[in-house]
Amino acid sequence: MKKVVVTGGNGRLGRLVIRQLLAHEYEVLNLDRVPPAEKLCASWMADLRHSGAVYEALKGAFGVIHLGAYQAPNLAPDSETFSNNVTATYNVLKAAADLGVKKVVIASSTAAFGFIYARQPFSPDYLPVDEQHPSKPQDPYALSKVVGEQIADSFITPHKEMTISSLRFPGIIFDFSYEIVRERWNDPKGRASGFWAYIDARDAAMACRLAMEAEFTGHEMMIVAAPRSSMKEPTDELIEKYFPAVEKTDPKLTGNWSGVSSAKAERILGFAAEHLWEHYLTI
Repeated sequence: MKKVVVTGGNGRLGRLVIRQLLAHEYEVLNLDRVPPAEKLCASWMADLRHSGAVYEALKGAFGVIHLGAYQAPNLAPDSETFSNNVTATYNVLKAAADLGVKKVVIASSTAAFGFIYARQPFSPDYLPVDEQHPSKPQDPYALSKVVGEQIADSFITPHKEMTISSLRFPGIIFDFSYEIVRERWNDPKGRASGFWAYIDARDAAMACRLAMEAEFTGHEMMIVAAPRSSMKEPTDELIEKYFPAVEKTDPKLTGNWSGVSSAKAERILGFAAEHLWEHYLTI
């Protein structure tokens, strides 16, 4: 059994990632600074800002899935959000590189593009947004994600045997009844900064496991989202209303297409979302 370390494994996504790995016969070690609510696997309490426990945990590991971070701005002071997220990511990558860990998966966010928490709102250069779109973060959380990806780039050149996946997730749906999506239908404008993208937490967990198994070289940043938007209206209508000057780059897209593109993750990881709101809600 291959050993995989999951940081932040006691969080909502972390628990699903651990279950996904266990179901595919990995040996899992969970690192978190709070005790687990349920014992799914071996767990250590550790603060990722202190590297000693990270080195101990990663000994003999095939891979690490790094989820341990503040997951949005305003959960802590700005400086704490930025310094915690960046330091934890550096420590995980440094230990993985030093110990010869083959696979690293980092939970990034489409917030890194800068739109979702922008203090001064601005429009995208085009839609759907893909990995080539510039990232212009204005908040400490989004900035920490961009810096984390830059840290990943810095480790790849001297450690060519290691592969790193930075997965930019949009808003993750943990309400599997999808009633939260029904509520969002009343306020399309409120979701416009994320271009109405979402991903089911179960699909996000699957993507983490697929990234652990994918064959590629270097560091790849990939958007991982559902292929359809969270809205009922055709996305073309929403763009006309909220982003009338923005170019749609793929004229073949119709219906409620997602404002972010997962084409790269589909190509590299073999990712295909399995849980869409249309499977759970009737209009």
